[in-house]
Amino acid sequence: MNIAQLNGICWGIFIIVWSLGAIYNLFKAPTVIQRRFPYDGLIAGVLVWVVMQYTPPGYWTFVTFHVPWLQMVGTVLLIASTMYILWARFVIGKMWASHAVVKEGHKLVTTGPYRFTRHPIYSGLFGMILGSAISLGHGLIFLGFIIALLIFMNRIRVEENLMISTFGDQYIQYKKRVPQLIPGIKFRGKQD
Repeated sequence: MNIAQLNGICWGIFIIVWSLGAIYNLFKAPTVIQRRFPYDGLIAGVLVWVVMQYTPPGYWTFVTFHVPWLQMVGTVLLIASTMYILWARFVIGKMWASHAVVKEGHKLVTTGPYRFTRHPIYSGLFGMILGSAISLGHGLIFLGFIIALLIFMNRIRVEENLMISTFGDQYIQYKKRVPQLIPGIKFRGKQD
């Protein structure tokens, strides 16, 4: 099995699990009582389309590489991140949503991967995108990582504000104990 096939398998598993989970939640999850829908995904889609349409072929070769040991590091990051994101999705269960919401009987999940990061799904997505970029060595994927970083940092801000307004001191205490995105690393500043 080559690196491209392994990337396809990891992303395929992610897409299947996410799709089945979304369908399951559509019928089984508690009713949404508060919703915050960012339009950043739509904006990002348009941005990616524009870049792909108007960037000359071969432009991204300056950040394209094929270094075997680095490809192995990227592959390990991709596999570990895939397992981490799937773990997070299973632990959050019916409380998962594609954007920031509060559901009837909403409970703050702090177990499983949520003990290590407050946003393990975003951590996993970042790791999967970066792992793919490094393992495949394609420069355009690095652009995708930067766009994802901008989008998800906005979503994290929206979600954290919603969690604070919903759970108050319980979330503030959780926020003090658990890093935002990278296990074991707490950044000091406005966002953390």
